Amino acid sequence: MSSITDKPINHKQDDLLKVEKYSQALSKFIINSDTPITVGLQGEWGTGKTSLMSLLLEDFNEKNIACSWVNTWEYSMFRGANETTPGVLRGMLEKLKVSCVERKIWTLKDDSQEKFKKAARFLGGLANQIIANQTGVNVKEAAEGSNNSQNSTSEIAEIKALITELINELIKDTSNPIQKVVFFVDDLDRIPPGDAVEVLEALKNIFDIPNCIFILAIDYDVVVKGLESKFGPKTEENEREFRSFFDKIIQVPFSMPTGTYDIENFLVEKLNSIGIKISEYEKELYTKAVKHSIGFNPRSLKRYLNSFSLINHLKEIEIDDENSKGDDFMLFALLGIQISYPRIFRLLSQQPNFTLWNKGFGNKFGIEWEEIQEKIRKFGESELIDEDWEQVTWGACQTDSYLKARAFSVLELLNLLRDKFGDNLEQELDYAMEFASITSVDDDVETKQAVQKVGNKTLYNGLTTKIEQLKEEGYDEDSILNFEIFWKILDVKLTTNSKYRINYAKSGCSFNDDSKEGKKNKQFVYVDNPQKTNSGMKVNIKGNSGLVNSCYQKYSLKYALVDSINFVIESDDLILKPLLYKEIGAEQYRNLLVEIANEIN
Repeated sequence: MSSITDKPINHKQDDLLKVEKYSQALSKFIINSDTPITVGLQGEWGTGKTSLMSLLLEDFNEKNIACSWVNTWEYSMFRGANETTPGVLRGMLEKLKVSCVERKIWTLKDDSQEKFKKAARFLGGLANQIIANQTGVNVKEAAEGSNNSQNSTSEIAEIKALITELINELIKDTSNPIQKVVFFVDDLDRIPPGDAVEVLEALKNIFDIPNCIFILAIDYDVVVKGLESKFGPKTEENEREFRSFFDKIIQVPFSMPTGTYDIENFLVEKLNSIGIKISEYEKELYTKAVKHSIGFNPRSLKRYLNSFSLINHLKEIEIDDENSKGDDFMLFALLGIQISYPRIFRLLSQQPNFTLWNKGFGNKFGIEWEEIQEKIRKFGESELIDEDWEQVTWGACQTDSYLKARAFSVLELLNLLRDKFGDNLEQELDYAMEFASITSVDDDVETKQAVQKVGNKTLYNGLTTKIEQLKEEGYDEDSILNFEIFWKILDVKLTTNSKYRINYAKSGCSFNDDSKEGKKNKQFVYVDNPQKTNSGMKVNIKGNSGLVNSCYQKYSLKYALVDSINFVIESDDLILKPLLYKEIGAEQYRNLLVEIANEIN
């Protein structure tokens, strides 16, 4: 499987986040509670409200509780705003009957069946009346006896009494085990906020009847938006009015416990499901990357993992060499930054090695150095903002309220990358940035230009252009000379034999024989860009070149490298590691590069 579907769980065995303990506590509370009562599962979209409700439904279906489940968005699609509430109310009754019939506990007799149909017809008729009158029935005013709704008051009272009678008959019927009825109302945060508020008011005024419990999936911010037409934008002065409305509807608020989710377990299982296995050591790293980027919202995490899976598939197709595809964790972390902190990702697009960010870099992107220094002095000392690059990062976060609140999470994540990769940080950042921009939805012009440069594999037009790239990126003269000596010899071979091809890419280069069958068989040599720390480079002489054993035997003796850990055969390839440059010195190193390059024919 290469992707993760965004579906809520339906069964306890699928509970990777370990939320069952919360469903058990809620279930016990609901079974023993007085009625009527409304429980509000609060949390932003994607925090697992539907999954928690599904676990409750599974439990109640095994007990003496009848259930009804409505997805409110199904009743709002392709309908006018005033039609949503009547549709939801009628759906609640209809879904109750369907659920009970499926469980073989629907035992109402003929006369009760007629009452049920009458109640359903009335609730459905509300929508028709709204369309006909173009004014609508204000359910709240009708229930309260407002003068503006006198024609509807008696009907509202009648229907409420009728539904109460139906519920009581169902519960008192000894031929079924039902003792309570639970109505699940889902997806209130997926319909227009004004509609959501109207549904809440209708539930309070029509279905507020004995033996009934309502479990609502709701986001408090949606309620706030829906009430703005009534109270105006929320301020400190009128916040109490918003909260009073919410408290009047919901007697038991329950905030989704995202901070206690078992994200590590969820992450490992989902990564495994898309074919990506991580070690015990890496579990903590991946979990920290999630914590410091997208957080513990399950829906956001699924999107994150799907982006990661897509890019891994792309890497398998595009990458020239197994040794050049970079570290998976670096790519994972950069995707988290791309999704959560687009402004920081834009800076990475301009200069991937964030440890090089300084005053000049910051000023280029509108980060006023002196102003940031003053703010940091007022903030106080912190080991997370004591280096230039950290201060640039902190400064970049100050212009956005969300970033400002998450500034230290950004710094924690970047420091995590620096600590993990050490001297290989720049190389791994270059590898990952070649792919990380592909799934970006940023509309920033400079970022789009950077994506065109690094979002897909960049191939340079010949050795001269590649050398210019290395100079622009700050490689020293020794590094560039080592690179040029080796590739000049191979570059000449292209003019003598058309079967040969060189890919001069952003993070490394490969020498290929196109007369061979199969992509892996074509590649004879892959060389990473030099390391800035010691001027050496990693050279991979591939096993299919036919040169591995002969070159190792000849040059390990000639250059006294028999016991060297920097001149070795690994996985059938001959590897010259970057530190070989320091081990044997510049002159010997370059002589060895020349001799090996000349061996390739």
